[in-house]
Amino acid sequence: MAGGYTRERARLTADHVRRARSMIAGGRIEGRGFEWGDTACVGLTLRVTPQAATWYLRGRASTVRLGSVDALTVAAAREAATRARLDLQGGRDPKLDLRVFEHAMAATGDPEAAADAAWPEEVAVPSDEERRRRGPWQWHDLVDLFLEHKARTLTPGYVRQYTSYLRHPQYDRLRHVLVRDLGPEILQEIRDDIAEANSLSAAARCVRQGKEMMEWAWANHSGRSGLSKARDRWPMWRDQWNVTYAPGKRAHTPTLPELGRTLALAERHRSLGQTEHATGAGALAMLWCVVLTGQRTGQVAGTTPGQVSDLDAEAGAPGPGWRAVAWEGPAMKSRRAHLLPLPPEAWAALRRVSGAKGAAWLFPSKRGGGHVSPGALNQLLYRLSGRRITGATGRGPLVDLLGAHGVRHWTLHDVRRSLTTFLTDRRLGGAASAILDHEIAGAEDLRERRATVTRLHYDTAQRVALKAEGMGLWVSAVLEAYEAERAALSGLPAPVRPPRTQRAPRRVRPA
Repeated sequence: MAGGYTRERARLTADHVRRARSMIAGGRIEGRGFEWGDTACVGLTLRVTPQAATWYLRGRASTVRLGSVDALTVAAAREAATRARLDLQGGRDPKLDLRVFEHAMAATGDPEAAADAAWPEEVAVPSDEERRRRGPWQWHDLVDLFLEHKARTLTPGYVRQYTSYLRHPQYDRLRHVLVRDLGPEILQEIRDDIAEANSLSAAARCVRQGKEMMEWAWANHSGRSGLSKARDRWPMWRDQWNVTYAPGKRAHTPTLPELGRTLALAERHRSLGQTEHATGAGALAMLWCVVLTGQRTGQVAGTTPGQVSDLDAEAGAPGPGWRAVAWEGPAMKSRRAHLLPLPPEAWAALRRVSGAKGAAWLFPSKRGGGHVSPGALNQLLYRLSGRRITGATGRGPLVDLLGAHGVRHWTLHDVRRSLTTFLTDRRLGGAASAILDHEIAGAEDLRERRATVTRLHYDTAQRVALKAEGMGLWVSAVLEAYEAERAALSGLPAPVRPPRTQRAPRRVRPA
């Protein structure tokens, strides 16, 4: 709650304006009203009350009215917010110019004409090359120039890491912000959003690389970057942009060859010589599903065939043959309903491995009528690495098949890190967050909703097209790695099964 209003954050679009008008017309505004904060423009807020919807600029010291939604479009509201912020920073009162801008927009609907009427002075906009040579720099200028500097001193692998952190999707809102106008508030807000969307460790890395970048600009280019004339003249990022984080034991990020080799080894060594070690088709298919989708094992285990349906182009499928798996909120850690598109080749791989038809579960257990448990999948990885979970059945030593084939020990949760790294390197970090359900699924509260599969298909908060783009790249890469590793293993001698443990003869009690 902010000042009695329910507050949410989202990248505002015309759909939010239409929704606000519809709720006002239908009398569906509860209480005093609610506010949407725009993630694309710092401070821009759409306030909706039972009587009207109005744009505001929220600041540290005051809130300024920008205009009504009847006059200002989303783009015009962002323009007004930017102009008002600059006036406030320069000690000028923006209210008169904002009223002129609102009236001109209502009369003409032309943002350029309205801006000329409200702010008639013409400002020469320098080219990117001229701005980088003479300054002042915008955020994206600083990032590009700093990465060029690091590319001259670091290996390509480290440059990719710097790029993934400094071009994190949460930083997009700073793209055209002047470096000299940065304050601790927006940097701290972005830090918190990264921690919420990804993890605290990801936020720590993004902040650490950002501080190094700011130090480089301060020490070497304080004039051109504009930092010498910054609003906060001291290096505020040193004291006011930090993350309290102590890294624990380093978790592995399995590579694509390691994932493909593990799948090939699990198929090749279905039986490790003891009856209790035989890997069922359901467990093997579930391992494939976790690697192909990056979803949590508890969520995947209880999936039923009824949760899988065809995905059409209208819902966001990029081609024919795509499927979608829908999970209700109670099955998800986030408690939000989640829909994941599956490329045709992913579904074909799962059906090939599972071979189960007519079962009540997508990954049925080989014992009874239940489904494969997450523990069974953990035991499978443990056995492949020559270990047993304490209390598991089986006797005698096991061969470390993964270690013998150069695969580092990894856990099922590590696949999520691999998928995120893979897509972030391709500038699809937002797709990774959507696939792994690390995002806020939109303004609508999905916690209490019991959505059907069909309804989830057309829920824009699910970002099906974005997920499909990321899933297509990831699945193709995993299958390519699997085929290469399977071909390499096929050239080795067939595995020899160890002899079964001889059971002691059964004792018969005398009558």
